[in-house]
Amino acid sequence: MPDIPSSTVDPAAAAHAPQAKPRRMWPGRLVTRIFPSLAFEKNLERQFRQWYAEHVRTRIRNLTWIPIVAMLLAMFAGGPFADLRTAVFGNDPPAPFDFVRFGLILPSCALLLATTYTSLYARWYALSAQIVLPLQAVSLTVLDVLMNAQGYSLNALLLLLALGPFFLLGMSQTQVLRTVCLILAIYGVGGYVGGLDGGQRFFDLAVMVFAAGIGAALHYSLQKSLRHNYLSTQIMSESLNRDALTGIHNRRMFDEHAARMWQQAARTGAPVALLMIDIDHFKAFNDYGGHQAGDACLVKVAAALSRAARRPLDLTARYGGEEFAVLLYDTRRDSVEELCRELHAALAALAIEHPAFTDGQRVTFSIGAACVEPRPERRVEGLIQLADEALYAAKERGRNRTVVMDREYETLRTGVFRVKRRRESVAA
Repeated sequence: MPDIPSSTVDPAAAAHAPQAKPRRMWPGRLVTRIFPSLAFEKNLERQFRQWYAEHVRTRIRNLTWIPIVAMLLAMFAGGPFADLRTAVFGNDPPAPFDFVRFGLILPSCALLLATTYTSLYARWYALSAQIVLPLQAVSLTVLDVLMNAQGYSLNALLLLLALGPFFLLGMSQTQVLRTVCLILAIYGVGGYVGGLDGGQRFFDLAVMVFAAGIGAALHYSLQKSLRHNYLSTQIMSESLNRDALTGIHNRRMFDEHAARMWQQAARTGAPVALLMIDIDHFKAFNDYGGHQAGDACLVKVAAALSRAARRPLDLTARYGGEEFAVLLYDTRRDSVEELCRELHAALAALAIEHPAFTDGQRVTFSIGAACVEPRPERRVEGLIQLADEALYAAKERGRNRTVVMDREYETLRTGVFRVKRRRESVAA
């Protein structure tokens, strides 16, 4: 999966966007009243969960080692651990005990831990945790039944298992509530089936339910605070990366995104394209129409260009003044040429009158496009330079046109321009 984050969601609007409220059956409505949903709008929620999963990944990995090491000590270590095993199970433990500890508990913990070290983590960890934890609850309940005959109980471990998902495993609110409810049900039903239905058992179950309620309240409060901080950070970041006038991305965001996209494309071998777009005779537009009219023109042009960034890894930005840039990931020359024709047509449809001309001439722009296949030894500055040369070539050839360069990239020396530039004059 590409490692470039999407920047197409407005966090402020997404967080307050109206969402459909599905009809909930009881007890779902009761749970919703106690713990109202914290979910963002769909796209922002997906981004938050991706961020949150990586945010807690190291913590999950480190904490998962703790029960694994503890179980290894309890199962294999000598000294007091060996004496405890002998006291509980004797010198020849029953077969069900060996099956549960070696066939279920230890392998499931190891599988969960291994997931945090692989690329499967983002997609499968939360689902795996919702399967592994109830499976461990079944295993510990079976062990509790077996050990009860020897006068021992695992209630304390089951209590930790019921609280663990709230603080250790990084699951969402819905996932953790579903998992803990299932663990409590397994403990209650498993004990009853195993013949452990005395008063102590009911008391232990009541304590677990009470502890789970406290854990749920704390988890909800922490999640609410975490989401609030995440949203504030996203809004601040979005405002820093947006052009105040046009609302599209600014030069800062362009530079950061271009560098990331170049590295990603160099790894995957995907072609990239850059469109440098300059409004023709814009200085004359400001001189004759005033800067307010010029600002209005820039806003309209930016809106038309923003439609070019249709995919998550594409980006449209105001490069500076009357110049714009469009970055396109995994895009070849034929697609670029078609897109440029569409952009010229979109600007023509706006029919923005140019105040510097009395013959009804409309505002146009020139496009310089560069299409290259990035290589690790080359830099993104070469892509920008090639698009810049194509733009000036379009200006030299009469404006209101597109020039696409691709083969020229092989002989390009970054920082050395081959196109002779000339200053645009009002009369030109």
